[in-house]
Amino acid sequence: MSMPGSQDIIDNLLRGVMISAVNRAVFERKAVFSMGTINQGVRLGGASLAYDNLVRPLAKQVLPALPLPNGK
Repeated sequence: MSMPGSQDIIDNLLRGVMISAVNRAVFERKAVFSMGTINQGVRLGGASLAYDNLVRPLAKQVLPALPLPNGK
């Protein structure tokens, strides 16, 4: 497992902020330019970064070793 580079971290955080802004504008009908948007975006970006670097590699190692329910 490799450490994420600074570009990966920035990409994930900005993607989280963009998703948060669209969510707040379209579904919640709240102000887009607010600290709430930034805070939610950083949480989403952090979760995305954790998933990309922790869960996905682990799933790629574990899932192929599990037997399928139909016996194949």
